[in-house]
Amino acid sequence: MSQDSYSLMRGGLVHRLLHASGALHRSRRLSRWLALLLVAVSLVPMLLLANAEGMLWPRPGSMALLGDYATLARLLLALPLLVLAAPRADALLRSALRQLTQASLVRPHRQPRLQALLARVLRWRDSWWPELACIALAFAPVVYQGGVVTLLVGVPDWRVAGGEVTAAGDWYAWVGTPLFRLVVLLWLWRFVLWTMLLWRLPAVGLELHAEHPDRSAGLAFLGLAQERFSALAAAGGVLVSGTCINQMIYMGTTLYDLRHLLAGYVVGICLVLMAPLLLLTPLLVRTRRHALYRFDGLGNRAAATFEQRWQAASESTAGTASLVDTGDASAIADFAGVYQGIVAMSVVPVTRWNLLSVAMAATVPLLPLALLAFPFDELVAKLMGILV
Repeated sequence: MSQDSYSLMRGGLVHRLLHASGALHRSRRLSRWLALLLVAVSLVPMLLLANAEGMLWPRPGSMALLGDYATLARLLLALPLLVLAAPRADALLRSALRQLTQASLVRPHRQPRLQALLARVLRWRDSWWPELACIALAFAPVVYQGGVVTLLVGVPDWRVAGGEVTAAGDWYAWVGTPLFRLVVLLWLWRFVLWTMLLWRLPAVGLELHAEHPDRSAGLAFLGLAQERFSALAAAGGVLVSGTCINQMIYMGTTLYDLRHLLAGYVVGICLVLMAPLLLLTPLLVRTRRHALYRFDGLGNRAAATFEQRWQAASESTAGTASLVDTGDASAIADFAGVYQGIVAMSVVPVTRWNLLSVAMAATVPLLPLALLAFPFDELVAKLMGILV
């Protein structure tokens, strides 16, 4: 199978349009150029229009474009972040799919099932209809709302002047926001594809081993691959941070007032992004349970044999080799280690490091809120007071 046959992102309507344009052949750094292009198309005309209307630079009593941190976070940070993270995420997901076919997880006579599942996922990926639906959903809100944008209540906004939507506001509503929605929806569609793959994977008939040292019956690499969707957590954190900064500056909201929102976001996004791995839990539960049954019986026989030899060695005459000098004691210790590994086996292929990676991606964009709530000089003075 070719490299694209293991990719979740190198297919579909958008990929075919890029391929037809020749962009995929002309540049090895397509994601960087694409991110720059999207930022330029969505933000630069809006800056020029806002400047022409006198609504670009911050001013007292109103929210200018350069003072709208939610909009800047959306188009200047979150949008390029999702574009730049896509190739790296696809590379690791592609490696995970390749490992499914090359590792001893599927017996030879069941390989056709796995190949059929991968082929089905690729057909979904290459279909035009899902991405056409993404495009329709990206523009549906602005078409339905007629270009009306959501504003902070009681705060004059750069998007509206004299009760009418400005040209910069129209560009944001009809170009900037739909482009961002489209990129997010394309990411979510790949997330759905990955979830459908995990959902159908147990039906393939995986050959799992509870004694595998990764403590996940050999499926820990799926948890590592799931981390690649942490880009969604980071982009969401950027949006939440920008919106909260607007609330704190223009509405007088405090960081304490936002604590439940921020904590709920971090916990919620971790649960949502890791939830697809729960689809493998029934399979892992059965694997662990059956392994414990087998190893319990084997352990009984091994312990009985060991005890008999130990007693025979202790009752033997002087000069007979001690049981300690044989490999029996070491073997029973090794068996105990394997058995404890099965007992500690996780029924979800997720480690604390997988969760920490997603949680950090969601939390780091929220750190500017702490600097806004507590000025930098005040933080430094407090730290110096504690240290000195």
